[in-house]
Amino acid sequence: MEAEPTATPGAGAAEQEDAAAWAEVEARWLEEEVHKAFLARHADLPRLAEAGRRYREALEKRPGDPVALRWRDEVLKRATALAMAQLPRTPPPRQVSPGVRRALLLVVVLAMAAATAWVVARFPRAG
Repeated sequence: MEAEPTATPGAGAAEQEDAAAWAEVEARWLEEEVHKAFLARHADLPRLAEAGRRYREALEKRPGDPVALRWRDEVLKRATALAMAQLPRTPPPRQVSPGVRRALLLVVVLAMAAATAWVVARFPRAG
């Protein structure tokens, strides 16, 4: 599939290189390696969005094209993985060790037993 590069005459070198790379993809549409090389040039989210746009446009021209579907899905997978990797991480809450947890439970049980004994001693039974 021959296609003209989509870069405008005043576009920067990166845009022209990208347009030339896409033209190569379209010229060798069935070759997996050319798609891999094209996506290798698109390592960040904005560039992956650009690659995704190109594959989406290819699908608009040729609905159901298995090559366009496969590589559009690959772009989505890469973008999702990259976005997830960039999410801020929060440390997990500190876990109390089982020994400390048992000791705290023992303190609570002993305090309740002492409070119960105090109430029983303080208020003798009527009778």
